Amino acid sequence: MFDACVQCKIGSEDLKRLNIRAGSGVVMDDLKFGSDKIVFFSPKNADLLRESVDKGLPYGIINAELIHRSDSPHYARAGIDDTIARIMAKKKIATVFNLKLLIMNNGASRGRIIRRMKENMKRAVKYGAPVLFASCADNKYELFSGVQIKTWAYYLGIDNFKRVKTSFDKIFKNN
Repeated sequence: MFDACVQCKIGSEDLKRLNIRAGSGVVMDDLKFGSDKIVFFSPKNADLLRESVDKGLPYGIINAELIHRSDSPHYARAGIDDTIARIMAKKKIATVFNLKLLIMNNGASRGRIIRRMKENMKRAVKYGAPVLFASCADNKYELFSGVQIKTWAYYLGIDNFKRVKTSFDKIFKNN
């Protein structure tokens, strides 16, 4: 079984067929949310990302790959830099990878997102931050199976899948 957080309602037979355990979280793009829900923050810019991480508000940061419109000619601007990654690891805020971005984008933009995801994964592993994968599927046909999620996780640079299971259990079992 592979762990993933999803947004749509999924029946137990679909979960067994896809070989995933699913938890449900809310994606917000502003800092006006209560602490009674599992919230993944999708920042619009780097300042909001830094502010949310400093306050320790969200359970995870999602869509960090979309913060910057263009890359530097010398490196990929992934959204999560070393300073933010260090704070996220200290406050146990998860780096959440939205796999729906891979379905919705094509061509050069998909390649840019994959490169940015790899950079964010590198920083999460370097500082020991929790890691989660989210399908963010609106219906069951957009879901990734456990094998597909595991393949993307391996490609992005995670080889210790216990880290993902531990992160999933800490976030979704306590609520």
